[in-house]
Amino acid sequence: MGTPPDWLAGAGGRTLVVLGADGFIGSWVVRLALHAGAHVVGLCVKQPWRLADLPGERLALEAVPGGRWWEPAQLDVLARVLPGATALVHLGYEPPPAGADRGAHERAVNVAAAGRVARVAAAAGARIVFASSADVYGPWHDDPVDESVPARPATPYAEAKLAAESLVLAAPDACCLRIATVFGPGELGPRAIPAFVRALADARPATLHGDGADVRDYVGVAEVAAAIVNATDERVDPPPLLNLGSGVGRSTRAILETVAGALGAEPAASSVESGRAPSRLVVDAGAARRLLGFAADPGFADAVAREARWMLGERDRWPA
Repeated sequence: MGTPPDWLAGAGGRTLVVLGADGFIGSWVVRLALHAGAHVVGLCVKQPWRLADLPGERLALEAVPGGRWWEPAQLDVLARVLPGATALVHLGYEPPPAGADRGAHERAVNVAAAGRVARVAAAAGARIVFASSADVYGPWHDDPVDESVPARPATPYAEAKLAAESLVLAAPDACCLRIATVFGPGELGPRAIPAFVRALADARPATLHGDGADVRDYVGVAEVAAAIVNATDERVDPPPLLNLGSGVGRSTRAILETVAGALGAEPAASSVESGRAPSRLVVDAGAARRLLGFAADPGFADAVAREARWMLGERDRWPA
């Protein structure tokens, strides 16, 4: 699915437990941790089809009963596999169901579960690396934001990530990674790049929310996963908060044009009204560069083309 970044550090002798190993980012963390020499225990919420090509050597997959990783009773599997592990990578997230009170769901499920997971990790003496979001900074910043910028979350999702950070950081050895917009092979969700690929590949106009002028920071999944693996190194003492992003802002319209170029299609689009506030959010990942060796892939168009090729080979998995 791609070449690991050359700055991925060796992880021999480490055992990593990855909660959400079956997901988009989690499957890459598993893949790169194995490449770096670690042993991995992957806790899977759904069928781990993204991991089907990986050998069983140094990899053990465990299914969370019923997939309900956030429930206290289901944390037994986590408590069972964590003793002796170097670190727990917490990538579990349960999106609010349609029609639900989003804020109430986020607090009752994702925030509460983050506290439970952190306590289990602390009891086992394992570092916890938590996947947070750059959205905690709020929707609009003229300049790239570093970790000193005050958080101003403006959505239930961002508010929940910030609240979860505070619970995770109560553990004695914890790091929260504030991650920008992740893209790459393995992504099938409703976000811009896969949505645009599906539309243009089917000769349909893509849907733009608003005028397409919103600016986001797009960062490759391989680089994010490599930074997560490097953050589990017990010889590295990362600060509580670290940004991961490319440092480059790209508008949604520009993303559509890049996808169209990858597919050899016209960037046809129809606009729908957006209920969201205008956004401009780019992160400064200088601290992650210094401490984790992190570097974003500069070849954005090539990376989008790789994702598009992967998606075209996985048409049977596209949502209806």
